[in-house]
Amino acid sequence: GMRKDGSTFPMELSVGEMHPGTGRFFTGFCRDLTERYRAEARIQEQQQELLHMARFTALGEMASTLAHEINQPLTAITNYLKGSRRLLEKSTEENAPVLRDAVEKAAEQALRAGDVIRHLRDFVARGESERQVERLPAIIEEASSLALVGAREIDVRVSYKLDPAAELVLTDRIQIQQVLLNLMRNAIEAMQGVPRRELQITTVARDDGMAEVSVIDTGTGLGPDVSAQLFQPFVTTKKQGMGVGLSICRTIVESHGGHIWAEPMPAGGTAFRFTLRIVQKEEVANGR
Repeated sequence: GMRKDGSTFPMELSVGEMHPGTGRFFTGFCRDLTERYRAEARIQEQQQELLHMARFTALGEMASTLAHEINQPLTAITNYLKGSRRLLEKSTEENAPVLRDAVEKAAEQALRAGDVIRHLRDFVARGESERQVERLPAIIEEASSLALVGAREIDVRVSYKLDPAAELVLTDRIQIQQVLLNLMRNAIEAMQGVPRRELQITTVARDDGMAEVSVIDTGTGLGPDVSAQLFQPFVTTKKQGMGVGLSICRTIVESHGGHIWAEPMPAGGTAFRFTLRIVQKEEVANGR
């Protein structure tokens, strides 16, 4: 049907016939189906969301089991590396200091992997996180050191623009490192097929007391159909991706009271942004 303003709407038309004795008459009954269609669409959306959540819950249970299984070999790896380091300390070989340094760094990363798994397991199981006042530049630096391994070899130029007013934030350091790590790796992958490869990480203090963190790339960008559901579970632009990385990022950021979103850049590429609560230095001094 068509309204007076020219807009159309779904309708149901029923036609009745009457014979009052003076002729033959037809009566039409129009029923606006707009609300009915909207209700059906809402039900379908809710069913899809429930399906996503069921799959996400199953994934969480699987992740908890995997975390337990992975922690055991990680502990063994760490112990072997510590033993190797002690042996290298007694070695008189010329390359021993270099090897000792490499082994020590490998042990640190094995311990860090264990921390990541433990935090993620606790977060999935109980929604818990260990939040405290952290330096945002330090979190970015640590995440970058892992995410940017090999970036120089594929000619990715990295720049930082960090606002001093957004230095201290209330956060779980490990979880936010995982968010940054995921966003940076996605950005690097998005730029593999383009000639200009520039990655920019910025922070800015907003008027609402939040720090806005941005990971900006010069990649191929995102289509509007993808952007609308990018942070939903099991939605991915990667051929071999599971589509849970950005969904976990959203869950982590929102559990911190923040917000995460993506937007296209005027010159091409995509900016992924998220917010965290800023802690003023006066609050730290007063022990709040």
